[in-house]
Amino acid sequence: MGWLIDLAEQCAFVYSPDQPTTVYDKITAKLPVPPFAQDFHLTIADLLGWFLE
Repeated sequence: MGWLIDLAEQCAFVYSPDQPTTVYDKITAKLPVPPFAQDFHLTIADLLGWFLE
């Protein structure tokens, strides 16, 4: 699984094995995580906050 973060568009593209690419562009959207990190919760707002502060 991988995330491509687009700061200009304020979205994230999520790449998962054997699945089509998904775009998360709602600021409250919770990003998917791999099975080993199921207790980790991150929204687009959280992610953008790290980069845009």
